[in-house]
This record gives sequence, structure tokens and C-alpha cells, in this order.
Amino acid sequence: MFVSDNNSGRLSLPHMKGDSAIENGGWKAFTWQNKHYLWIALLAGITHFIILRWLYPVPSYFADSFTYVGAAANNQPISFRPIFYSKLIQFFRLLSTSELALIAGQYGSWWLANLFLFFTSCYFFLLKGWKKYLLFALLILHPFWVFSSNYISSDTFFNSLTVAWFTLLIWVMHKPKWYIISLHLWLLLMIFMLRYNAVYFPIFTAVAILFATLSTWKKLAYILVAVAFVFSFIEYTSRQTEKLVGTKIFTGFSGWQYANNALHVVRNKKIDPSTIENQKVRELLVFNQSFFNTYKDSITTKASAWYMWHPQSPLKLYLRQHNAKAGFFRTWNELAPLYGKFGKTIILQNPVAYIQHFVVPNLGEYVLPRLELYDTYFEDVDTVAAVATKYFNYKSNKVSKHRPALYTAVFGHSNWLFLVLNVMGVGLGCWYYFSKQYRKYPKLINRFLLCFALFFLANFFFIVLLAPSVLRYHVPIIALAIPIVLFLITTFTNRKNEAAGSVV
Repeated sequence: MFVSDNNSGRLSLPHMKGDSAIENGGWKAFTWQNKHYLWIALLAGITHFIILRWLYPVPSYFADSFTYVGAAANNQPISFRPIFYSKLIQFFRLLSTSELALIAGQYGSWWLANLFLFFTSCYFFLLKGWKKYLLFALLILHPFWVFSSNYISSDTFFNSLTVAWFTLLIWVMHKPKWYIISLHLWLLLMIFMLRYNAVYFPIFTAVAILFATLSTWKKLAYILVAVAFVFSFIEYTSRQTEKLVGTKIFTGFSGWQYANNALHVVRNKKIDPSTIENQKVRELLVFNQSFFNTYKDSITTKASAWYMWHPQSPLKLYLRQHNAKAGFFRTWNELAPLYGKFGKTIILQNPVAYIQHFVVPNLGEYVLPRLELYDTYFEDVDTVAAVATKYFNYKSNKVSKHRPALYTAVFGHSNWLFLVLNVMGVGLGCWYYFSKQYRKYPKLINRFLLCFALFFLANFFFIVLLAPSVLRYHVPIIALAIPIVLFLITTFTNRKNEAAGSVV
């Protein structure tokens, strides 16, 4: 697998001995030698999609789906959630008046991203034998990917593009050609436009570029482009929001999220309103306390987004009191800065209570996340909302047979797989570092592993501290962790074999 560099004692990849694996034919030769995997993947992908459409000719919808479809149908410039997915819905509808092209595009994005991850992992990590077969089975043959694509949701594009973007990091570090970095930067922009929690992703792009063999001015230029992409989009979206609702904010979602998280504290701790300096924040606290005095026992104690979305949550009740003239969407955005200030104030003034009542319960949800949307088809609803029925030209608003046993077979073990990958990844990663195994492998491999470790930690802290944990938020980590854990297993077994050989 790896060969030793006599000068350093460090193991190196045979196909990377030259200055350029691509120019030396390494990548081309490798893909040609493994082309049968491509043909099997293509056959499996087509078969999966045909079976999916036969079983579920209507994809799975949930509350957010109709928001996305409504924004597409009305050609809205902004919405409650990032508008880019609605624009993608419009684009795919040009190819098919039904949602067939959209679902095919979503599954196709997963197929391409995972196939790219598979070939890249095998190329750089030199996975062979059962590890290579298992990687192919988990990334390409497992029905999880096609079934998780069967939702009208931004999740599939976000998750698959995240996997492709992160996989490109190793290519940026290995072969920083302008077209590789350009593709990486465009993926970064699209990911951020799909979901705003990607705001920290440019950090990893910057790290990869800094590790790359480039002149200082080129590194600086590429990093500035990445930052400019993100901030230009933030400014554009903020101006659009100000134009339509009169409030210049990038997204109202974050303010509502902070308020939602803070209410887990207000529900469980008596806070003296006189400790709040801002009058409007103080009034909002009193309103929420009054709500909990009446309804506390009927609300779940789990870390959740209940306060953001449920019609009877105190945040929604407060909104309706200010909704008489402005309209729901305008008021939703107008209240977001106040809700954000309220949430941050409560959290920062009560950090221990926040950890106790939101972070710790959410940590439990992180360890074994809820299947949430993946638990049932169509959330066990039997009819499609009128906005989607009309937009996608359904002949009937009735949905397909739900087949709960099939959903259990496809998704039921997924959260356990996430748990196993976490335990093995952390355990083997610590062993790899503290036993100094990293000294035996190329810098490129170690830098990529470092990027993944930091990305894993960033995702962990972002979700545990700020966002209620559900499985669909962890899917990119699952896909990326599979080849990395298999590489660490290979390293561990090689070390055991070396130890056994030395004893003999």
C-alpha cells in the first residue's frame, strides 16, 4: 500500500511520487483500472431511482416543503428560509412540469458526490479488499441515499454539495489548479445559499488554500474571493429584505432560533425582569413568563425548535399581537432583531441554565439523533397541499402508500451508524495521533484528516450549542466519516500486524 521514504521514514503514496499525480497519469490510470465500479454504480443508481419512483411517485413533503414550493410558485425574491432552493425548484420545473426532474437532480447530486468521494478516498487512502467493497456498498449501494433524496427539501442538495466541496479540499491541497479551486469556491457559494449555517465553511477553504503549494499572493487572492462570495450574498440578501419588509437583516431565522433556544431557559428558571436593561426585551420576557405560568406542563422538555414553529408557541402568539396591519411575513422579519436580542440576552446572562436545559439535552440528541423526517413518509399525512398540487400538476392530491416497514428498513439503523462512526472515529483518531502514527503518512493525508477533525468539531459545537439535533443535519458527516474510519482501521490493523511480526 504505502512505501517508505528512505530520507524521512515517512510513508508515501506510490502514485504521488511525482510532482503531479494527474500529469503522471496516476489519477487517469487509477480511474481506468476501477471503471467497473463506475458501471456498477451507474446501474445501481438507475435501478434505485426506478424502484423509488415506482414505490413513491409522489415525493415526501413536510411543512418547509410547501414554503419552498410557494416561494417558487410566486417567484419570491426572499422567503422564511434561504431562497436558493426555491430557485432550483423553478429551474428543474423547466425540465419537467412534475417534480420528477427535481428528485432526479437531487439523487443525481448524491450519486455524483458519493462516487467522487469513493474514488478520491480509494486513490489517496489506498483502500483495498473488504474495506473498498464496504465503502462502495455504504456510499453507492445503500438505499439511504435515494430515499433521503425523495423529499422536497434543501437538505439533499446541501448535504451532497457539502460532501463534494469537502472532498475537493484534498485536491486543492494536492493539486491547486485554478479550475479545481474555482469549482471548490462555486460549491462553497451554492452551499451557503442553500443553508446559512455554512457561514463557517470558508474557514476550511482558507485552511486548504494555505496548505496548498501556491504563491502568497495567489493564496490571499483565493481566500479573499471566498470571503467576497459569502459577504456579497449576505449584503444582497439584506438589501432585498429591507426593500420588501423594511428591515435590513440577512435572515430572520437566526433571531427566531436564538429566542427559541432561550425559552428553554425561561421555561425552567425564574428570571427577574428587572435584571434586563432593554425595555422591549424585558416586556418580551414578561410575556413569555406569563405563557409558561399557564402552559408549562404541556410543553416538551426536549431541546427542540417547537417555540419557532408551533402555532401556539409564545413566540407565535406574540407575533400575532403585532400582526394586524403588517402581515405575517413582514412581522416575522420585523420581530427577528428583537427576538435575537432577547435570546442572546437570556443565554448570556444565564449560561449555566442554558447548558443545563438546552445544551445537555441536545447533547443527548446528538449522540443518538432522532430520525425526524426520516421516520415516516410524508409525516403520515395522506394529502398534498394545494400549492404543490397545482405547481407540480398532480392529477390528485392523494399520496402513495406509506410502507412504514420499508422506511424502518432503510432509515431505522442510520442514527446507530452515526453513533458507531462517532465512537470509532474519535477513538481511532486519538490513537492515530497519540501513538504518533501520523509520522508514517504523507503530509497531505494528515492535513486532510486535520481538516476533517476540525470540521467534525465545528459541526458538533454548532449543533449542540445552537440547533436542535436531528439526523438529517449529520448526513454529510456520516458520508465523509465512512472512508476516514476505514482508513484508520487500515492503519490500526497494519500496526497490529507489524507488532505481531516483530514478536515472531
